[in-house]
Amino acid sequence: MSDRSGKTLGHYRLETIIGHGSMADVYRATILGLDDTVAVKVIHPHLLEQPNLLERFKREAEAMASLRHPNIVHLFDFVYRDDIAYIVMEYLGGGTLEQRLTLAREAGNRLAPALVARWMTAIAGAVDLAHSHGLVHRDLKPANILFRETGEPVLTDFGLAFLMDQSRLSPSNSMTGTPVYLSPEQARGMPGDSRSDIYSLGVILYEILVGQTPFQGPTISVAMKHITEAPPSPRQLGRYLPPEVEGVIMRALAKSPVERYQSAGALAQALDTAVRQRERDAHSPEPVQPPGGSAQPAAPSRAGRDPIAKAAVSRAVTAAAPQSRMAPGSPPANRHSAPEPARQALAARPEVRPHSAGPRLRQGLTALVVMAGLAAFAAWSVAAGSETLQPPAAAPLFAVGAQVAVVVPGAGSTSVLRGCPAGFWLGVLGLATDGDGAQVTARQLCGNQWWYQVELPGDQTSAWDGVGWINGANLAPR
Repeated sequence: MSDRSGKTLGHYRLETIIGHGSMADVYRATILGLDDTVAVKVIHPHLLEQPNLLERFKREAEAMASLRHPNIVHLFDFVYRDDIAYIVMEYLGGGTLEQRLTLAREAGNRLAPALVARWMTAIAGAVDLAHSHGLVHRDLKPANILFRETGEPVLTDFGLAFLMDQSRLSPSNSMTGTPVYLSPEQARGMPGDSRSDIYSLGVILYEILVGQTPFQGPTISVAMKHITEAPPSPRQLGRYLPPEVEGVIMRALAKSPVERYQSAGALAQALDTAVRQRERDAHSPEPVQPPGGSAQPAAPSRAGRDPIAKAAVSRAVTAAAPQSRMAPGSPPANRHSAPEPARQALAARPEVRPHSAGPRLRQGLTALVVMAGLAAFAAWSVAAGSETLQPPAAAPLFAVGAQVAVVVPGAGSTSVLRGCPAGFWLGVLGLATDGDGAQVTARQLCGNQWWYQVELPGDQTSAWDGVGWINGANLAPR
């Protein structure tokens, strides 16, 4: 493809290329005589003779022109001729969501759920407006969500969009969109509807909060997984999410459209509610002892972050605390510190026998305290165990798509599994020999180790396609 940087196109000077796709190149450009910066999307010259693609390009411009929303890219101009076709739109200088996710992964950072909820609310508003005009995007993905320099997310690229009340330009059985973000119905070649966009938003949300998309691998394999496999729980991939937040993601990724959220706004609202509820639980004060009660010991710090564990600790401590009859601020009643008149008055009461019941009462209270301590420790242990191990300090050694070699001490062989041994081990598929070449197709945390799904062309048999999981300790760059 020829680079038009430095050339003039109509009223615009193309400065530098900022994006490239199978259909068009995008340039940062300047309006002649005004020095205002815009983005110009120029269709590839070799596509000008393909009527369907030109029609799609024209339709994108018309769709963008009809949509007025602060989180949808603004269209300024559109030129459509036999020799040239381009769209002029606002320049978004804040980069793409895809770039932000890549930087976060490389730095080992995680985006704050509250920030993610704000982004999702903004994009959901844009998606709902498009749906209200009968327009389905069909290619929602992080690369098509850009940011203004002020930090606002903006939805772009309606090249694959279609009007629900008009015939599609794509063949009825063709698969459209980017495979890892496809809805199950799109993967089957069906047109889908507005709820297909909801599924794609669910994949984006999963990627933001978990660190990877739910399904990875070759194109056909990913498409089949969208159709047949449940998305793995974030905990399987070493990422603990609050149950409320995980529930929102999993509903958005339901295989059946009727089981998903029925609008982008409903998805965004559910996410915002889940995030706010979690924040309230994390910052809520510990239960206060009623007046006259003794002070409660502090619950373990993990329980303060987990409402289930916190409730268990609170119940255990409350059950163990003796309900004192003394006035607030009085010293505890025991045989060493209580004044002699107080002991005499207690002994004088007919219903109380301090010499006979006292030891048993103290023994009972002691047992209660011990039981409460054990219950609190158990609750803390449950809370601690409920948090799946976080990724190890070292980053994963290999990216998806990397070329690797099998390394086995002693030039032997190692087993290739259906999955990693932690949580989803399903048996041995075959053997890989020292020095075998492979390509990484997916990766996952298993316990505190990275395991990699690889394709081993040299080990394929009539009963095995050569794809399976190997511990990262048995792989090296090639």
